[in-house]
Amino acid sequence: MEAAPIDLVQSALLTALVVATPILVVALVVGLVTALVQAATQVQDQAVSVVPKLLACGLALLLLAGWMVSKLVTFAQAMFMGGA
Repeated sequence: MEAAPIDLVQSALLTALVVATPILVVALVVGLVTALVQAATQVQDQAVSVVPKLLACGLALLLLAGWMVSKLVTFAQAMFMGGA
């Protein structure tokens, strides 16, 4: 009986991690590429690193929105059915 809340929290955290990981990976890759470009060109403007990350993450959200919603709906259905 005591393990049920722990299992629910574990399942919620795992689902959040799975849903957030693709966007975080996109931000990481774009950040590394822009950092390399900034180091090569010696342009140290803050907007040069932020704008590409925002655009890439926005595009990734648009492309992956259906998959993310389906993962979240599956999780919500499991929660309402009484188990993870």
